[in-house]
Amino acid sequence: MGFKGSCIHGEKNWLQGMMQSFLERCIRVMKKLTGYIYIVLGVLLLGISAYIVKANLDENASAKEASDTFLAGVIEQVPDTVLASEDHGDMPVVDVDGRSFIGTVQIPSLGLLLPIQSEWGKENARVSVCRYMGSAYENDLIIAGHNYIEHFGNLNQLVTGDTVIVTDMNGKSFYYEVVNIETLGAYDVEEMEAGEWDLTLFTCTVGGANRVTVRCEATGQVSETGDVPDVIKAAEESKHIRK
Repeated sequence: MGFKGSCIHGEKNWLQGMMQSFLERCIRVMKKLTGYIYIVLGVLLLGISAYIVKANLDENASAKEASDTFLAGVIEQVPDTVLASEDHGDMPVVDVDGRSFIGTVQIPSLGLLLPIQSEWGKENARVSVCRYMGSAYENDLIIAGHNYIEHFGNLNQLVTGDTVIVTDMNGKSFYYEVVNIETLGAYDVEEMEAGEWDLTLFTCTVGGANRVTVRCEATGQVSETGDVPDVIKAAEESKHIRK
């Protein structure tokens, strides 16, 4: 090989070395950039997660405060003694700050005492659980609530045999026992309303894909006319009533 050939061969080797070195530097830079991108994305995801958690906590706190406030207004209108009633048809309604309520629902095992609005609605459900349909007098009452922790968010923790108490605005309490817990699809309306359950409680799962549904049967225990309403004592002991 002549001198010229040797030079050309040397130039090729030099160019190849330069190219390899350049590519290696590019790869190192890209790895660093990729690492930075992952760090930035991680920080962003953590920030978004923290925001969502805080928003949920704030919404839960707001829902609890609203429900507690309405509960106090409902309890104030419960008579000092249980009134005589015919116990058929619709349930009596009282007004609290422009909203209508039919009474309260108490779930001792969850530490809950909540006011029941007379009609279901998205805005209504932001402040308290609501009657979806039916009446305690007709043994077909269905109560719906959001999955806020201080509303119906822990319904899935109930077990068969747990007690649920519904009290009307005459101060009369109706006692029920949990007999079945099932998960229904979000659009299984007919299934929700099906059956001859005396009382049904339901709430959506996180994300709203399904509904936790609690079926109850009446035990036959009710308050006696003239007695002090059971809900008065429950309210005195409840964390939902400001002392």
